[in-house]
Amino acid sequence: MTSFVDMLMSQRYIENYFKRFATDQPLLKEAIDPTCKMIVVIPCCNEPDLISTLNSLKACEQLEYSVEVIVVLNHSENAMFDVKKANEQTLLEFGKWNSLNELTHLKFHVIEVFNLPKKTAGVGLARKIGMDEALRRFASINYNGTIVCLDADCLVSNNYLTAIDQQIVKSNAGVGEMNFSHQFENEKNNNLKEGIVNYELFLRYYVAGLRQSLFPNAIHTIGSCMLVKANVYAKHGGMNKKKAGEDFYFLHKIVPHEKFVMVDKGTVFPSCRTSDRVPFGTGKAQQDWLNKDDKTYSTYNPKVFEDLKVLFQCLEKIYDPTFDNWAFELPASITTFLEAHNYFEKLNLIRANCTSQQQFKKQFYVWFDGFLCLKFIHYARDNFYPNIPLVKAAGTIINSESADPTDLLQVYRDLKF
Repeated sequence: MTSFVDMLMSQRYIENYFKRFATDQPLLKEAIDPTCKMIVVIPCCNEPDLISTLNSLKACEQLEYSVEVIVVLNHSENAMFDVKKANEQTLLEFGKWNSLNELTHLKFHVIEVFNLPKKTAGVGLARKIGMDEALRRFASINYNGTIVCLDADCLVSNNYLTAIDQQIVKSNAGVGEMNFSHQFENEKNNNLKEGIVNYELFLRYYVAGLRQSLFPNAIHTIGSCMLVKANVYAKHGGMNKKKAGEDFYFLHKIVPHEKFVMVDKGTVFPSCRTSDRVPFGTGKAQQDWLNKDDKTYSTYNPKVFEDLKVLFQCLEKIYDPTFDNWAFELPASITTFLEAHNYFEKLNLIRANCTSQQQFKKQFYVWFDGFLCLKFIHYARDNFYPNIPLVKAAGTIINSESADPTDLLQVYRDLKF
């Protein structure tokens, strides 16, 4: 049960958010169903098959309350004619589909945000517009609902909504991530299929490596799989406007401070397609794979995670003011990284402002977050441990000698990395 104090704090976060960060006024005129507890936000730009995503949601098992879906149809003010034409076609298709699929338990809306400023137009801003609207709608019924992120090229399992309901809506978690599985089994293009198998294996290997390093916030950061409670969204300043990597920065901003849950009972099925709209991510990785002559997929050496583990295991000694030689116990990759960025001073400052070891560890991981982990890993890769073939790295983590990325991927999925 939500306490009266929690409700007051939630209202305060939301009021403050609308004053500082959110759009000025509601974008949807139709009032929200007062029983709604979940809103799915789907950014959509130049997507050829939004209807398949909507049909996938329509096929989900029903809940005891209503759910809303907000499609944010968007493009930049300098978008190509073909993009604008595609979005206009999608708008027509949505209107026709929606008129034929009126449901009592699932309400579909579209927000048209055409001609966004070219400086900020992109997936981050589109998500923000939709998530801000979801927040406003929940605020109108004074409910701390769950904002769900999805993409317009994804399908979902039929227990998608019920899994979210069971594992986050009815929990005290503030933020979460859905299980995911790329749709490579039915991919007819063998190059795309091979590329996405390697890419998903890389994503899971990276999280597995972080977990083995004992990093407490080792999570996937996939935009189409994010979940967040409304008050937590407001409390932490909402979605950013980044054109790529918005999901990574959004989740790692929140996770050190809030209870995280992995919603593993339901699944999102992202597509295998290529894309040139963002500088990194699935679509870019797929395009890079197609452009490569050498089909060896390389990734970080497992030694980078082993060195991180030494650092994390040394935190008690770092906090202990009587132990001055802790730096000598760290690998060279760690000490040179800390020295190169003046991070020894930061460590000393954190230690000086903490009154207990528990508090020190908490503040340490607020600072040494997912972004700083990645920054170290790139430093170690460039200066100590060059990349190695992905199948070798992934096999090392799970003690497997398999050279088949598909087999390795299945093992990683089974292990829930």
